[in-house]
Amino acid sequence: MKYIITESKFENLVIEYLDELFDVEDINWTYAQEWDEDTDQHQEDENAIVFYIGDYNGDDDGCFRWYECEYFNEGSIPREICPIVNVEHPHDLKLNGYFGDKWHEPFKKWFTKNFNLPVKTIE
Repeated sequence: MKYIITESKFENLVIEYLDELFDVEDINWTYAQEWDEDTDQHQEDENAIVFYIGDYNGDDDGCFRWYECEYFNEGSIPREICPIVNVEHPHDLKLNGYFGDKWHEPFKKWFTKNFNLPVKTIE
């Protein structure tokens, strides 16, 4: 059986699912920690943000990560496709399982609306 759904209805469906999957009220963020070889210490990188649900237990605890263009080296491919959001496992698997890669554009709108950060690419 074949179903036809309009693009706007599909976008609304994906956004409703994102609202269920990610309780924005419980999502927090912190700058990513980078190792500074000069000081031999971890330092915050304001060009990379780790978003996480609930309490933060370290870099492996994120639901998605946002990377500003300045995070990447000049002339690199990521620099051409940034800002980038990397959706962490298992959230990406759930979204891909339901929607294939068609959730990317609605996610960009949802993310920008909720976190006031631009997104060009989803990984």
